[in-house]
Amino acid sequence: MLRARRAKDTSVISLYLNVPVDLGEHRGLMTRARELIKAAGNQASEPDLDSIAAAVTDRSQDWLGQTVAIFACAELGLFQVIVLPGHASDRAVIAAKPYIRPLLAALQRNPPYQVAVIDAKHAWLLGVTEAEIDTIAERTGSQVRSTRFAGWYGLEAYRMEQRIMELSRQHYRDTIGILEQTANGGHRPLVLGGHEMQINQFLAMLPRTIRQRVAGSFSLDLQTATPAKVRELAAPVIAVWTQAEEAQLVNDVMSEPPGVAVTTNLEGCLTAVRSRAVSQLVLADDQTVPGCACDECGALGVGLSTVGARCDCPDPAASCRPVADVLDELTSQALDGGSEVNAVRDAPFTAAARLRFQPLPATGPAGAAP
Repeated sequence: MLRARRAKDTSVISLYLNVPVDLGEHRGLMTRARELIKAAGNQASEPDLDSIAAAVTDRSQDWLGQTVAIFACAELGLFQVIVLPGHASDRAVIAAKPYIRPLLAALQRNPPYQVAVIDAKHAWLLGVTEAEIDTIAERTGSQVRSTRFAGWYGLEAYRMEQRIMELSRQHYRDTIGILEQTANGGHRPLVLGGHEMQINQFLAMLPRTIRQRVAGSFSLDLQTATPAKVRELAAPVIAVWTQAEEAQLVNDVMSEPPGVAVTTNLEGCLTAVRSRAVSQLVLADDQTVPGCACDECGALGVGLSTVGARCDCPDPAASCRPVADVLDELTSQALDGGSEVNAVRDAPFTAAARLRFQPLPATGPAGAAP
């Protein structure tokens, strides 16, 4: 919905604001918001500023310790507040459309996931999102007589140990069956909780399709577990996993043949996205690139004079407008073309793309290559 909203002028305010936990710091929250908006450069309308001020004043106590994204434009009748999963840096952008890159990065780095907490006799399978924790399934295994009553001879103790192992294996198989049958699991990451020995035994029995989803594990006694405690322990595991996934993505992209399977320069990405040749767009989330966009054909350029190389319009200069971050425009076009878009940290490039096919060179309005 946000990507579809576009104003005639640069009148859409996109504000990303971190809300302190300390209520005493909330008195200066709107002052900080106004400073961010003023630093964005373009003039913000007073009705939009008033709407943002009212929301921050009335609702900041509902956002303690969280980052909120506020999108406002009286011209479009747009006012929306989104509480981000995770955090983003304080920032404001005033443009012709909502600025969505920080929102997409936050969603990517805080995915819904599953947690399986297991011991030798019990299992607890949870689905975790930013908003809620759902119990998907609970499983209580068969009770086994304590080995303290195994008798004098070692044979009975051995039989009891074998019985315990067999019941544990069945218990693990039942839990695996629940994981395989969970329709909403999809490709969500899976975190394992419990004692190290049981986790290792369970992990060894997992089929390959489920093992590939395992993001990591944490130690916890299921008998004392609560949903809040499970999420508290699983969240750092997911954070490490997402960062490792980003690093692996960068490594994979840089290892592929340049110019054939991937392009690792921004100009190549601009051409490839416009040709709908991109299967996956990868952007460095600590960079922004001022640029320009053609309102008529959607061509993008870096700076204010390069859009003509891709623009099909008779007069590119007349239809070109400056944009605060050409990477945000590129993100929207890639999503419209069915591409996957990923944000990565510590990238050796500004933008890279995996290609479906090799795009033709960009041409200007006269049809000549630049």
